[in-house]
This record gives sequence, structure tokens and C-alpha cells, in this order.
Amino acid sequence: MIKATKATFVSILVFALGISSAASAKGYKLDELLDLARKGNPGLAAGEKATAGIEAQLLEAKRSYYPTGELNSLLAQSPRIQCYTNEKDKDGHYIPDTTGGYNCPNTGAPIGTSSEGFLRAITPAGVFTRTELKLIQPIYTFGKLSAGVAAAESGVKASQERQVGIMADLELNIRKAYWGAKLARELLSTLNEGSKYLEQAEKKVEDELADGSGDVTVTDRLRLRTTRSEIDARILEAKRGADLARSGLRALIGPGAPTDLDVDDEPLDPLSIPGRTADQYAEAALRSRPEVKALQNMVAAKGSLADLESRKQYPDLFLVGTAAYAYASSVDTPVNAYYTDPFHSFSAGLAAGFRMPLDLFVKNARAAKLRAEADEAEQKRSEALNGIAFEIEKANAELKEAEERIKVVRKGEKAGRQWIAAVAQNLAVGLAETKDFSDALMAFFQARVRYAQSVYDYNIAAATLTRATGTDVAMPVEK
Repeated sequence: MIKATKATFVSILVFALGISSAASAKGYKLDELLDLARKGNPGLAAGEKATAGIEAQLLEAKRSYYPTGELNSLLAQSPRIQCYTNEKDKDGHYIPDTTGGYNCPNTGAPIGTSSEGFLRAITPAGVFTRTELKLIQPIYTFGKLSAGVAAAESGVKASQERQVGIMADLELNIRKAYWGAKLARELLSTLNEGSKYLEQAEKKVEDELADGSGDVTVTDRLRLRTTRSEIDARILEAKRGADLARSGLRALIGPGAPTDLDVDDEPLDPLSIPGRTADQYAEAALRSRPEVKALQNMVAAKGSLADLESRKQYPDLFLVGTAAYAYASSVDTPVNAYYTDPFHSFSAGLAAGFRMPLDLFVKNARAAKLRAEADEAEQKRSEALNGIAFEIEKANAELKEAEERIKVVRKGEKAGRQWIAAVAQNLAVGLAETKDFSDALMAFFQARVRYAQSVYDYNIAAATLTRATGTDVAMPVEK
């Protein structure tokens, strides 16, 4: 019996996230601990950044309706290019045109066709600049832009629900830590109470052995010492588990967790859970569970992406606006309607465009692939819903079992307390043996541990059911 009780006790403390009581520590209520975790947990902050990135993708998709284009501008050197008249000077050179190119019968030797023309081309004489602007405004894309926006919007909603799911996981762990803290405190209190009974028995045995009175023997002393060793070992295990659990709770809250962290002094009592049917829990999960909403939006996003890829097989209608300006300070400007001057120009225009992809077979295959992925996501959603239904059924069964167990072990806990109190009194007046005391003390420990464990299991089952349904099951039933 001793080994079984010890195993139960150790399993509770090793796997329960708890906090040891500290006289100087500040006690936090469950809501306060949840608020600290929501504000300080790095995992939640990382999830928020991930959602912000997807929201930026949505903004990018919405801005696809805006015009796009490019602006190019360059600055370079320009050669000296002049207009000349048909008249020559006394040295046989053409006389420069003084009108600045308005009347430009000729331009002298062509640039690049002779050594003199080549030197003219590479010799800097002024500054050249050219600026070009091109804008494209979508008019009609056969639903490509709207499909892209719909996919991005569904992706944002799915990410937001995943964020809610991460927060729900964190809150579940915080609740486990909170109730584990109270469990550890309850067990330590039980050990201390039992230790006081044991101290009285040890003192009586030592006194009677010292003066030779009574019927106690050395065997009784050894029995009590064995029991003392068991209790002291359990106290050490309890303190170790509580210290480890406190570190775990601080890790859940984040680097900003208070150093004087503890839970409030309220006793470990079962929560008050309004009665609900399994169907009500299932309906609550479909309505409120973040994973359900995330899956719905993920399926919608996959469908919109498949629709987008399918619509890429259709053409785009758009408007194109262009403008260009060029100027060279060292180049004259001939006036000629048929002459294109790359050094001096200004143009602007507006045109309607039509763009049609020709890789239709490739795009059709890609659309089929994405459509299959959308169907796969729908099937995975159905599979996940079955899993969530099982989680709800399991948590609900655990809640009901723990509730019934509390009723049963509460009687045993009261009987165990009465038993040890009666045996301790009888032992003090010599009406009980140390074996009876040891048996009663271990039964008292076992009953208290089972009761505390049952309350803890009940509250944890409620927290698990809250996570499974996405609704606080401790809230009143909606009429």
C-alpha cells in the first residue's frame, strides 16, 4: 500500500505544473496569470508577427487594382552636333547655321562614318538626359484580382484563428499550472498535518522506551522511523516538483514574468460546471473553436487560389500610358516632321492593351493541381472535425468521471481524517499500537491524495473541455 500511494503522489507532482507557496511571493489569481501570459509570452508575439505578414500580403493583393509601371531616367554626356548651311567659308568648311537648327540644310560629316565623325561622337561637349514613364492600369482581368484578394483574406482569417488557437493552448497550460500549484500546496499541507501526528507518536514512543513504561518496543520505534523517512522523502519530492513547476509557469508567461510569482491562497476546490450535453459541446466547438474556423478559411483560401489559377487562362484588358522626354545641351534641334531626334524629344500617349497567355495547357494543369489541393484540404477538415469530436467526447467523459470520483473519495477523505485523529488519540493514552497508527496515517495520506487528485483532474478536464470547444465551460448555459 505504501508503494502504491507513493507512486500516485510522485506522478501527481512530477506531471502537474504547480507553484510552491512562498511567504514573500505575491499570489496571482487565474485571470491575472492568463493576462500576464497573453501580454508576455514570446510565442504569441511571434504569431502576431506572422499574421501581420499575411495581412501585408492581403494589402498587396488589394493594391493590384492600382496602376503599375516604371520610371527610368538617365544622365550622360553628349557630343557636339551642329546644323550647317550649304555655304562654305574660305577654308572650304560649311558655315554653322545660326538659327539653332530651324533651317538645317545639312549636319556636316555623319557621326561615326569617319575618323572626324568618331572623334565628334566620343568627345563630351554637353549634358544629355532622358526620362521615360510607363503606367499600366488593369481594366478587366476576368476575376483574377478578386480571386487573389479572396485568397489573401481567407489566409488572414486562417492565420488569425491559428493565433487564437496558440493563445488557447497557452491558456490551457496556464490553467494546468494554476491548478497544479494548488494541488502541490494541498499535498504539502497534508504532509505537514500528518507530520504533526507522527511527531506526537514518536515522542510518546521515545518517552515510554526511555522510562520503560507502556507496551512499546524497539520495533515500534523502527516502524515510526520508517514512516518518518517516507514522509520526509515525500516532502522533498513535493518541494522539488513545486520548484520545477514554478519555473515552468514563468517560462509560459515569458521573460517578463514576476520573480515573486505564486498563486492565490484560495483552496483547491472543484469548479462549478453547468450541465451540458455532448451535442451542446459539439455545437460550441463548431461555432467557437479556432481550429474549426482556421480550417474553414484554409479551405476557402485553397479554393480561391485554384480559382485564380484557372482564371489565368483568360486574357487581361488594360490601359497603357507612356511619356518620354529627352534633352541634350550640345546638340542642335533640326525641325523636321519626319526626323526622329533622340537628343531632343517629348512624347506622351494612351492606349488600350490586350494580353493573352498562350501556355493554356500548363495553366490548366496548375489549376487542376490547386483544385485537387483544395479538395484535399476539405477532406482534412472533415478528418479534423472527427478528431475534435473525439477530443470533446474524451474530455467530457473525463469530466463526468472525475465528478463522480470526487463524490466517492470525499467520503473516504473524511473517514481517513477521522480515523487518524481517533488512532492518534488512542495511541496517546495507550489504547492503540504503532502499527494501527502507521496504517491509519498512510490511509489518511492516500485518501487526501486521492481527493486532491480527483479535484485536480476535474478542473483539468474542465480546462481541456474549454480548449476542445473553444468556449469557457464554466460560464452559464445560454438560454
